[in-house]
Amino acid sequence: MQYFVLQFQIFFLIMVRLAAMFMVAPFFSSGVIPLRIKGVVAFLLTLVMFPIVSSMGYEPTTNMGLFAVMVTQEIIIGLFIGFLVAVIFSAFQLAGQFFSVQIGFGINEVIDPLAQVSIPLIGQFKNLIALLLFLAMNGHHVLIRAIYRSYELAPAFSLKGASSEGFMKFLMYAFSGMFVIALKIALPVVAIIFLITISLGILAKAAPQMNIMMLGFPFKIAVAFGMLVMVTPLVVRIMNVSIERTFKFISTVVHQWPV
Repeated sequence: MQYFVLQFQIFFLIMVRLAAMFMVAPFFSSGVIPLRIKGVVAFLLTLVMFPIVSSMGYEPTTNMGLFAVMVTQEIIIGLFIGFLVAVIFSAFQLAGQFFSVQIGFGINEVIDPLAQVSIPLIGQFKNLIALLLFLAMNGHHVLIRAIYRSYELAPAFSLKGASSEGFMKFLMYAFSGMFVIALKIALPVVAIIFLITISLGILAKAAPQMNIMMLGFPFKIAVAFGMLVMVTPLVVRIMNVSIERTFKFISTVVHQWPV
């Protein structure tokens, strides 16, 4: 009976780490996927990982207080791995926000069914492109593989208080990269709209009798969408490279795990 209880602890901890990752990782955290399906997938993946992880020589505890701490640690690790990928999708949404504000579409927002947040239409468009690229590059497999690798390099029961410094270092790097990627994606359109705004301002001073606001608003929208069509292949390429670098970053994080 004691053997069964100890083995169940390992099984439960594996499932907790997977479930925590599913809560924040792109595609897995989608509200379109029913919660029961997520639970079944986490359970089945745990069944696959359990024989391998349990053979690594873990020594569970019979202390319930310590076991509760272990569960908390597993939740933190799962959320951390999923969040590293979620940040890159936030960069694509942020790029859409930059774009929408410049052309006056900032007020036109929709509910993203994947992230369950309100984002501009352009951000939704970029987010869907990024999700398709993510699935085409087998990103969901990469996340599951990262969870498995984390048990080799960040075993359950071994997270220490000093790990917070390593976590913060990786999070700061991910957040800084988010703003850089968003700026790269939005810069061509934002720069053109900025030049158009300056030109309209000069024209308003030269011809005060013209209603520049009424003329400039549809003109900026037409130019912005024309530029969006032109730079979409470049945006897709930037997204592709960004997702690839995110996968490499996750691999680096797992190999340099802050234990």
